[in-house]
Amino acid sequence: MTVTGKNIKMIITDLDGTLLRADKTISEYTKKVLLHCRKLGIKIAFATARTENSSKRFVSAILPDAIISNGGALARCGDATVYSCAITQETANCLLRDCVESPDVGYITVETVKGDYFVNHPFDPNSFVWRDYRHGKHNDFLQGVGCDVYKLAVEFYDTKSAYQIAANYPDIGMIGYTGENWFSFHHKDVTKWNAINHLIEYMGISVNEVAAFGDDYNDIDMLQKCGIGVAVANAIDEVKSVANYICGTNDNDGIAKWIEQYIIQN
Repeated sequence: MTVTGKNIKMIITDLDGTLLRADKTISEYTKKVLLHCRKLGIKIAFATARTENSSKRFVSAILPDAIISNGGALARCGDATVYSCAITQETANCLLRDCVESPDVGYITVETVKGDYFVNHPFDPNSFVWRDYRHGKHNDFLQGVGCDVYKLAVEFYDTKSAYQIAANYPDIGMIGYTGENWFSFHHKDVTKWNAINHLIEYMGISVNEVAAFGDDYNDIDMLQKCGIGVAVANAIDEVKSVANYICGTNDNDGIAKWIEQYIIQN
């Protein structure tokens, strides 16, 4: 089957570095284009490393049909949980202790299956970095957490320590964020693509009818496997190399302009 913009029934986009501008906002032009897609019957979904709570500003602006959060650990369509894959409480607490005891670790954040968001150091909820995480609660983590967790995000001063810790946990996957010294720890089966696969099956949409947009390592699978994969111009080279198209940058409404050209005007 030849995949073209005319075939697309769902748009799935990453948030940070892709849909969001550098100031963590969505332009009015991009909002208008995405809302127009919804009027045309095209489904919209977010696929982000963010937690559900930290994505609320953007969910309220666009009202997507579905959201994949925590890097693919959780997928919801409306009120339905379509996919969920967590680290067990026992493993999470062992991993947390290793991180807390490492001299190379700074901030640690944890998203639990109960929806709690814990942080190991005090933070300013009004700062630019933390403004979407005002719901966070302080936890020293030596006491552990009381349930399974979707994701641990850990700041490492020496990235070698991240790989050394991860090597002790064969059931845990780890991925870094480009341009940052933060790493995400999650269940080894967690990827955005795995969550997308469950989501499109639930929604009765073929993979060939999906256009995916991304910029970083955790977007590679979904750009490779969805019907159309589009990298923003500011994406890392590894993402651009697997994309079918390269659109403009996140700061220049790249996604919206591509959608207008290849989907709406077709």
